[in-house]
Amino acid sequence: DVPHLPNTFIVNLGDMMRQWTNDRWLSTLHRVIVTKEDAERRQSIAYFVNVNGDCMVDPRDLLGKGIEEEEPKYKPISAKEHLMAKHLASMGVTAKE
Repeated sequence: DVPHLPNTFIVNLGDMMRQWTNDRWLSTLHRVIVTKEDAERRQSIAYFVNVNGDCMVDPRDLLGKGIEEEEPKYKPISAKEHLMAKHLASMGVTAKE
């Protein structure tokens, strides 16, 4: 849960960034619960940004650049393949089907 902090932004990262950072930055389950106290003050603006589909998502890109040297937990995958797999999984289909 993210506490309400005055004058701050909350950024929800997706699974692709989790994979790219080798689980250093965690993706979050997006949910908003508006309490009675926050009902009049809270605003939510959705803005989605994706890399080009042919961009390779490879955790090795960030090793040694603020990410500890460790074995990658994920194999390289194109952004398009990653997003398609997530979309298909949301419908109960695996990418191999």
